[in-house]
Amino acid sequence: MSDVEKIEVDALVVGSGIAGLQSALDLADQGYSVAVVEKNPSIGG
Repeated sequence: MSDVEKIEVDALVVGSGIAGLQSALDLADQGYSVAVVEKNPSIGG
């Protein structure tokens, strides 16, 4: 079983493609705390 880390954020973006990363940047620029999750070992669509 893997370790689990609990974090609290205002927004969770699923996927680190161009749209996900841009959404995360836009939300962060507006003052939201953001986490991005990706199923693959590297970012990108």
